[in-house]
Amino acid sequence: MRIAVFGDVHANLPALTALIEDVSRIGADAMYCVGDVVGRGPHPNEVVDVMRLFEIPTVQGNWDEAAAMDRDSTGAAWSSLAAEEVGEASLRWTADTLTEENKAWLRRLPIHGRVNVDGRSLAFFHGSPVRQTEYLWSDRPSRVFSRIATEGGDDILCFGHTHEAHHRAVGGAHVLACGSVGCGTPEEATARYAVIYVGEPQISVGFRTVEYDIGSVLRDMEANGLRPELLLEPPARHATAHAALSA
Repeated sequence: MRIAVFGDVHANLPALTALIEDVSRIGADAMYCVGDVVGRGPHPNEVVDVMRLFEIPTVQGNWDEAAAMDRDSTGAAWSSLAAEEVGEASLRWTADTLTEENKAWLRRLPIHGRVNVDGRSLAFFHGSPVRQTEYLWSDRPSRVFSRIATEGGDDILCFGHTHEAHHRAVGGAHVLACGSVGCGTPEEATARYAVIYVGEPQISVGFRTVEYDIGSVLRDMEANGLRPELLLEPPARHATAHAALSA
């Protein structure tokens, strides 16, 4: 069975559309989203509408929760106070732009998801099983991922939040960060996601990158007063003092 796992769409409609077209092209049997459907980008309602239309099982990310609950902060880590101010302005814009119906959908999203695929347990969460705002960076010690895998007892654990795409096998489990659909880097603005092949007896993991019209997205960002770096810079590895306290 072939499963597509994606996350961190961040209100980028062209990227989400390109992803769904690619998933259809490769013939995946199912899609799952690890959260952060909205925030940062210029198309929050359009992206939620697509997720609802395709009925994609989705867990709640920190941006989803913050926008739906009209919070002042997402608890994300920012590289500077100036970057944090840009992020919080995006959060306020997103909360003001979302329809009440779409906010309600975001509020109802579960924190964790779990499915059984051909006898294998797949767990989904946004940051970590404990906190939506925890960053499981690829260079974290293997013991961290081993503990998470052991505590959950799942065969495959999927998450986002860092915008990284990486996979490691720890013990008998597979742990993977599926990349970001909506946020790239200044060097590569592509939609990234993971594909899991569940076979008997093996499990294999691959990653795909999909091109889309980033120029149209940046024009929409500008038209709505949103800064382009929100979609072109990865999350900060070291929080500002204020963000660290709020995380």
